[in-house]
Amino acid sequence: MSYGTEGVIHGFRCYLLQDEQGEPAPVYSCASGLDYPGVGPEHSYLKDTGRVRYVTCSDDECRDAFFLLSRREGIIPALESAHAVAHALVKAREMKTGTVLVNLSGRGDKDMDYVLEHWGTGADG
Repeated sequence: MSYGTEGVIHGFRCYLLQDEQGEPAPVYSCASGLDYPGVGPEHSYLKDTGRVRYVTCSDDECRDAFFLLSRREGIIPALESAHAVAHALVKAREMKTGTVLVNLSGRGDKDMDYVLEHWGTGADG
């Protein structure tokens, strides 16, 4: 959403990461649900109409949010949701008062093999 351009993938027009020939570009995310070069047409529409603003998050920020939420609240988020938690932490630091609500989707236990293999237990953080 942040770096893609308009194109066609799997028969629908949307924003996607693509090369100069319009072929889907290789992508990477620690969250398997975000490891895809395109987005659905609904997200493209919401971006085009300005109803939604999309932001990015690094794997390091995702990792830190994953461990923070797990330790402080006892909630193991899916890595996809940990990206949202990371941005919520940024927004919360900018706010003087108020509440930040993050909708978590999925369960983080499905990502534990990846987390342990790549980040360990996060005991040094």
